Amino acid sequence: MREADAIQARMQRLMFGALAVLALMLFATTTVLAAGTETTTSSSTSYTVSNPTKAMRKATALINAEDYRAALVHLETEVAANPKNADAWNLTGFAARKLGDYGRSETAYDTALTINPKHAGALEYKGELYLTLGNLEGAQTMLARLKDICAFNCNEVKALNKAINLYKQAN
Repeated sequence: MREADAIQARMQRLMFGALAVLALMLFATTTVLAAGTETTTSSSTSYTVSNPTKAMRKATALINAEDYRAALVHLETEVAANPKNADAWNLTGFAARKLGDYGRSETAYDTALTINPKHAGALEYKGELYLTLGNLEGAQTMLARLKDICAFNCNEVKALNKAINLYKQAN
């Protein structure tokens, strides 16, 4: 009986170890998936991209400094050189929205979402654009899409949900 107990104890340790490894892998995967996405706060925007080009580095620095016109110059360079860069299109939409160019903003978000339909940043920002335009239903649709792809500790879901709640309180 002692041998069976020892085997059972060893199996329990192995299972616990395997669960710990799976938990670490889930955390690492969530962290990697979050790379290249935007996070917003009430006062500023912070954006990071994996392996950014020079134009993207300049554009993100300018966006973080709230110099959206100058950022657009670098983003235009980026999308001309890399038209399949969903991050560049998303930032183009963001900068254009901040400048009040809502048509250009929506076109850029749509391009980002055509390239990557699961681009969390573009879904969040397009939802915020919809709120700016008074389209609560459109914003809620973007939130639902975000929740489908980003359910665990998702800053984009939190930010858009907060924006929707603020919109509802104000209207």
